[in-house]
Amino acid sequence: MKIEIDKIIVFRLSGKYAHFRKFYTNASSLSYLLPPRTVVIGIIASVLKIPRDEYYEILHQENLKISVRIPDNQIIRKQTQSLNYLHNKYFTLLAKGRGKIQHSPTKLELLMHPMGKNIEYIIYVAGNSNNERLNEFEGKLMIEDFGYGVYLGQRQFRADIEYIGSYGISDFIFLDESEYLDSICAEENYIDCNLNSEINVWAEQMPVHFKQVKAKNKTGREPVTVKRIYFERYGRRLTGKFKNCYRLDEKYISFY
Repeated sequence: MKIEIDKIIVFRLSGKYAHFRKFYTNASSLSYLLPPRTVVIGIIASVLKIPRDEYYEILHQENLKISVRIPDNQIIRKQTQSLNYLHNKYFTLLAKGRGKIQHSPTKLELLMHPMGKNIEYIIYVAGNSNNERLNEFEGKLMIEDFGYGVYLGQRQFRADIEYIGSYGISDFIFLDESEYLDSICAEENYIDCNLNSEINVWAEQMPVHFKQVKAKNKTGREPVTVKRIYFERYGRRLTGKFKNCYRLDEKYISFY
């Protein structure tokens, strides 16, 4: 089902550190350079106070479209840290004074700015202007009511949101094919890109949609849809051929 996009909400997401865990890693926690769609809708759900396992269908890609743009010339560094996770019953064992405390050493790939500044992302959320969840989300951004809180991948990495604006159908132009691109691009919309020594294009397999999984009294989630996503490492504009783009404030944005 293809939704009619007649409203786009834009906000800035920033923080000191981030970690967007790659869904296919187990032994070590590798991170995407930017938040996948599943992270963005998790942030939206947190602001709207929708419980963890109840928002997957509510914020399905048939209801909301997402895009992410790295601000121009921003540098995001990856740094691997060694962490020693504690057993989830650590405090219970400590209080009762018995039991062996289990440690779980692992590697964690952190995202940060090399100069100690905040890292930033520009997030685009698009949908139909009659979508109640989209309008509710905009209202909360405007009054800075962030619900359960906003994080860059994990709860220890708190984030800030800056509402940039809302755009109606008269404020942007849909392009069947564009020569430019300033945001991420899903594989089905990526035709060709002009590469040179100044352009650093990355391709990542990113989750698009989760589903809840229940087994033996335990709940979890697993990816239903995964797509190859292209983007420029430092937020530079790409030139080439890209399908289904939107021109907004002199930026060319592709949604998925």
